[in-house]
Amino acid sequence: MTDGTATRTREVTPADLEPIQALHRRCSPGSRALRYHAGKAQLSPAGWRLLSDGERGTTLVTTPAQRMDHIIAMTNVMRTDRQGVGELAVLVEDAWQSKGLGTALAAHAAEVARREGHHTLTAAVAAQNVPMLHVLASLDASPPRVAGLVLDIHVPL
Repeated sequence: MTDGTATRTREVTPADLEPIQALHRRCSPGSRALRYHAGKAQLSPAGWRLLSDGERGTTLVTTPAQRMDHIIAMTNVMRTDRQGVGELAVLVEDAWQSKGLGTALAAHAAEVARREGHHTLTAAVAAQNVPMLHVLASLDASPPRVAGLVLDIHVPL
């Protein structure tokens, strides 16, 4: 991270559900709304099954290097119905934002997507989500297509 803090990122396991729910509770309603386009306080059982199903994509969790049980971010690279196109989403705990973590996680997600055979990442981003727009710009995203208050952004890999 920009302040030198070390983190670790790994694939999600079934045991991560409660720490991920705790991450959601620590995030402000605004952060959750920007990630999900709704202020959900936690993942539903169906949402967890979707995000933890390796057949549907890859979910990564990030912890401080010294606290492996404390999840501070979740990154998703999910398959879409379009061959070679993955969908990117990132949730970073409020206290860990603006330190370069989202940018680093998006770059790592792009590598994961390439390894999984994707040629493009897409992201549905709220127009007011300026931090995520900057993250995607760091990946050389194409200009967004406006779909109401949500921007459809593509990143060629």
